[in-house]
Amino acid sequence: MLKIISRMFALAALAAAILPAAAHAESNLTRIIVPVGAGNPFDSSARALAEGMAKVSGKSVIVENKAGAGGRIATTEVARAAPDGATLLFTTAGHATNAGLYKNLPYDPVKDFTPITIVSKSSGFVLLVQADSPYKTVQDLIAAAKARPNQISYGSFGIGNTTHVIGALFARAADLKLLHVPYKSPVSDFLGGHVNMVFMGASTALPLIKDGRVRALAISSEAPDPNFPGVPTFRELGYEDVDVPAWSGVLAPRGMPPEQAQALYKQFSEAARQPVFQDYLKLSQAQLVLMTPEQFAKALEADVARFRKVLPELGIEAE
Repeated sequence: MLKIISRMFALAALAAAILPAAAHAESNLTRIIVPVGAGNPFDSSARALAEGMAKVSGKSVIVENKAGAGGRIATTEVARAAPDGATLLFTTAGHATNAGLYKNLPYDPVKDFTPITIVSKSSGFVLLVQADSPYKTVQDLIAAAKARPNQISYGSFGIGNTTHVIGALFARAADLKLLHVPYKSPVSDFLGGHVNMVFMGASTALPLIKDGRVRALAISSEAPDPNFPGVPTFRELGYEDVDVPAWSGVLAPRGMPPEQAQALYKQFSEAARQPVFQDYLKLSQAQLVLMTPEQFAKALEADVARFRKVLPELGIEAE
C-alpha cells in the first residue's frame, strides 16, 4: 500500500512539473484565424502581419484558414475561445455586414469580441466596366439602366458580400433597378462579358485598369484617390451613402482585460510597421490605420448598427 501511495505522490509531482511547462508552451503560440481560404490577397495580408507579429512578440504566430459560411465558421470559433490572446480573429468589414445579413448568428458581432485594432483600410470600391463598354461615364450607365430596368447587370462575390452591398447602395442612390448576379469568381465572368459591371476593391481594380482590360467610372472613397487619376468619387457625382467600409482588423474573444488588449494593440502596431507588412500595403494600395481598441470598438458598433438597418432596407438577407 505504501508503495502505491508513494507512486501516486510521484505521479502527482510529475504532473505538477509538466503542467506549467505545457501552459507556458501554449502561451508562446498565437493562432490568427482568418475567414477565407489560403492563397487570396487577404490571406496574404494575414500572413504578412503574422510574420511581423512573430518578430515583435517573440512568439510562434500561425495563420489558420477557416473559410466558409460567409466568415461565420472562423468568427464563431474565435467567439468561443478563451480571452487569453492565444486565439485571435483577423477579419474584414464583412464582420459588420454579417450582422445585418444573417438573422440568427451564433455570436454577437459586438458583445462577443474584444476589439484590438483596425490595421488598414483600402480606398473603397471601384465601379468597373469592360474596356469596350459603351458606357463612358456613370451618367451613361445610369441612362441605360433607367431605359432598361433590371437588364443592366453587376456581378459580386455572393449575396451579402460587400461587392453586392455597394452595388445595391449605388442602385438606391441613383434610383435604379439593376440585375445582381452572384458568382464565386465575378472578375472572370465580368471580363468575359457576362455582366455589364462590377464593384471591386482598389487592389483588384488597379492591375486590370493598367492592363487596359477595364475602365473605371467612379470610386466609393471619401476623397479622390491619386492611384485612380480622373476617376470621380460617387459623392462628387452627387450620390451619397454609396460606400462600404473596407477595413481589416483584429478581434479577440470577449472578456479580455483592457490592459492585455492594449498590449496586443501595441504589438500589432509594431508588427504592421515591419517591412513585410509594409510591402503588402504598397502592393495592395491600402492605408495603415492602427485604431486603438477604444476607437475600434466605437467604429465597430457604428458599422454594425448601420448594416442592421441598411441591409433589410435594401432587401438583402441570407439564411
